[in-house]
Amino acid sequence: MSEFETARNMKTIVCAVVVIAIVGVSAIAFVMLGGLTPTTTTTTTTTTTTTPAEGVLTILTRHDVMIHNVFEPAFLASDFAIANGINDILWKTPTEDYWDDLIVLGQVDVCWGGGPTLFDQLMVEDYLEVLDSPLMVEVASRINSTIAGAVMKRNNSAGDLVWIAAAISSFGFTVNHEFLDNYGLPTPMSWTDLADPIYGSLLKSTPTIAMGNAPDTTSNTRIYEIITQGMGWDTGWVTMARMAGSASIFGGSVETQNAAETGQVGISMSIDFYGYGTQYRNPDCEYILPEGESIVNGDPIAISSTSSHKDLAEGFLDFVLSSYGQSLWLSTSINRMPVMKEAFDEPLGIAAPELYANYNQTIANVGIYFNDTISLGSKISFIHYFEAVFTDAHSELVDCWDAILKAYTRDNNPITLTELNDLATLMGATVTVEDPNTHVMEKFTLAYATEINGDMYSSASFLSAIKTAWTAAAKAQYLSVMASVPAP
Repeated sequence: MSEFETARNMKTIVCAVVVIAIVGVSAIAFVMLGGLTPTTTTTTTTTTTTTPAEGVLTILTRHDVMIHNVFEPAFLASDFAIANGINDILWKTPTEDYWDDLIVLGQVDVCWGGGPTLFDQLMVEDYLEVLDSPLMVEVASRINSTIAGAVMKRNNSAGDLVWIAAAISSFGFTVNHEFLDNYGLPTPMSWTDLADPIYGSLLKSTPTIAMGNAPDTTSNTRIYEIITQGMGWDTGWVTMARMAGSASIFGGSVETQNAAETGQVGISMSIDFYGYGTQYRNPDCEYILPEGESIVNGDPIAISSTSSHKDLAEGFLDFVLSSYGQSLWLSTSINRMPVMKEAFDEPLGIAAPELYANYNQTIANVGIYFNDTISLGSKISFIHYFEAVFTDAHSELVDCWDAILKAYTRDNNPITLTELNDLATLMGATVTVEDPNTHVMEKFTLAYATEINGDMYSSASFLSAIKTAWTAAAKAQYLSVMASVPAP
């Protein structure tokens, strides 16, 4: 049995009903949800089906345009694409909130990239095709079942394979040594280091760390989940509060990464390939993988259950999961870790000895045990709580953390390190608010985050009400802790 339970996305159900009832709106929806494929439409008395144009493979992805630009011409030049008349790839790149909608509309052949949690959600909603053809069985056999303790192939509750990792990623941070040296700051090596008071020593004028706002970046969210799972829920949130107090919070992973690359800050949260790209472009920067404190992710590829081109989609998976296709990750414009070691036997791999060294370091780093079920069951609550208490109450958090740090470093009656840690624990403790539905006071525990995850997903009014309450409670908590800091 799979560890995942089936769940329905209420937004998707509503969307499907609307498409059946109101055919004419569907074309507008396609444009808004990531691009319009040329289609032929057949209408019956009960349903409307849409068939993507021949010769076009449609890929739903979170991968950026640099990856499109490398893989598309290589695939279209392949013997398979030429033999099967594939002359174009239509890339659809909406946020993950709209993936299920596009799959229901029959506008997706391949789902590619976005992390295990997203694909696990698609799996439990039966939006992924079973990969059981002779070709897919052979392709899957090329990929190790696990790498560094992480699953590279996922089976559904019936035991059928539905996604395969197409690349691997680690999660750490990028440091800008020039920034750190200029301000006399040490190079951090762990998540705990980033919570050290020294990284808040430049407040309030100069934040030292860049963190991405959780709802806007899946890679940074995975980092925050690693911290809370590796350290424990309560300690993890306190650690992140201390980090966020010393940080600027950015809208997405690219902006967050750019802050270290350009020297705005000394440290940025990073998925590995952004870190390696930054190293390539700025020699003052270095990607650091917290040894024994991170995880390796298998970044999935799968076939949409509603694809009308499943044979062509299989051909694309076969290409991506070949040694040549895997070597394309090593292009200088991508710098990602392939899932297959054989990629380094190809010309691009032979020309990338530094990436081969990074690959070996990554696969040897067996870090924390990461529970995908916990991640899937609490993700929506998790990201919006982060935004409510750190992003939306950031100025109050910085004021509180700055007051604690100044009390610790002052000459006149300073507080001890123990007192600093006690105050920081009060500052970062998860808040308690009234549940909008039950009107019972609820602390943001892991159990409560899991309990309300469905309501956060399906009810905009619930999400808005509880986020507002969390932000108000966090601001009050920060002000209260700041008021309790001993005066000089």
